[in-house]
Amino acid sequence: MSTEIVSSLAAKGSGDLALDITTMFESSKQQFSIGGLISVPDHLRKLDEQAFTPLLISIGPIHRSNPKLQTMKKCKVRFCEYFIERANINLQNLVHTIRDKEEEIRSYYADTVVSNIRSDDFVTMIVVDGMFILEYFVRQSNSLLEEDDPTIPVWMHTILQSDLVLLENQLPFFVLEMLFQQANFLAELKLKPLSLRELAFDFFIWYNFQRIALEDFNAKIEHFTGLVRFFYLSESEQLPYVRPGGAKLSYSATQLHEAGIKFKVAPEKYGRRFLDIRFNLKNGVLEIPCIALNDEKIRLIRNIIALEQSHYVGDAYVTDFFAILDFLIDNSKDVDLLCDKGILVNYLGDSNAAASAINSLCTNILCDYMNPEYSNICEKLNAFYKKPWHKWRATLWHQYFSTPWRSTSTCAAIILLLLTLAQTVCTLKSTKW
Repeated sequence: MSTEIVSSLAAKGSGDLALDITTMFESSKQQFSIGGLISVPDHLRKLDEQAFTPLLISIGPIHRSNPKLQTMKKCKVRFCEYFIERANINLQNLVHTIRDKEEEIRSYYADTVVSNIRSDDFVTMIVVDGMFILEYFVRQSNSLLEEDDPTIPVWMHTILQSDLVLLENQLPFFVLEMLFQQANFLAELKLKPLSLRELAFDFFIWYNFQRIALEDFNAKIEHFTGLVRFFYLSESEQLPYVRPGGAKLSYSATQLHEAGIKFKVAPEKYGRRFLDIRFNLKNGVLEIPCIALNDEKIRLIRNIIALEQSHYVGDAYVTDFFAILDFLIDNSKDVDLLCDKGILVNYLGDSNAAASAINSLCTNILCDYMNPEYSNICEKLNAFYKKPWHKWRATLWHQYFSTPWRSTSTCAAIILLLLTLAQTVCTLKSTKW
């Protein structure tokens, strides 16, 4: 509270003062909001603003004023018009439906984003953006997108799909469902699919690498970023409840390898989760799923981590997975090791770039909570390394076999020592006889 406000309140009587404080409380309830469900925390956004900024199209209020994204505005309006005509929707009823839910829709965004947007402008934006998404999805699902379509050329499709999973570029899923319910024309025209969930699954199938079946998916979808996050978790798995104070891994992949840990890429098989890391203490084998690293993957993971850090602190399973990778990777040697084992596929350039990308993903994130399965693995790996034999082995390997030159020198020294020993034995035998 500023000095001016305190001085003003102090100059009033008790009754007036109490009334002013009560009014201040009520005003705070109505006006103050750190951020809605669709927002990226500032401390994460500042690390890589480009990762959270759409390249081609703005959806929703956060990037609507970005001058670089205005080119697609006409395209959105045209697709909105196509969808309304195709579905024979009563636009007045549609606007009325959205206006009735305006306050709820606004609550999904930070007050600083939506407070200055007039009601008419806000409703118009939601209708146009929502109808654009539905028309685009229906065209894609029914192969109605033409290669020579001047509205959306072929090269735009991949970028559009990438933009539509960004956390700051979302509409609440329930809004799209309300709009989709107006489109009963799909059955009449024999177009598919007949549900928005099916439509979304079809459009984002490239992200559904675990091939989760729609009929097995019952989770609530808040928006498309949340949907893609679920694709990483898989609907079938019941992940353990995260507990505070989980163990942290103290050693890098190279250090663990030198101590005798054998890294192995996790097999792809039915029933095995993508985030499933396993460690067998008996044979010292650490299994990790294969991860392909490219600019698009890093961008997507940043958005999922931002979502988890804001709204899934107790179940930040994707964050935890990449935190484990962050523990394992200190430098390019660790990346090279994991690439050699097939755990990492590096499309980012050199190994230093991959190491920097992985490490930057976990900068400024909350690690006070961790998946207990991962925490248990960290404890076992730390204990494995600390065993006298393993620690001695790691030291020996690091000192004498960490580079090809050292390995060659060590082998040469051992051979020389053996030859010297053999010569000494022969000399002693000759002297004896």
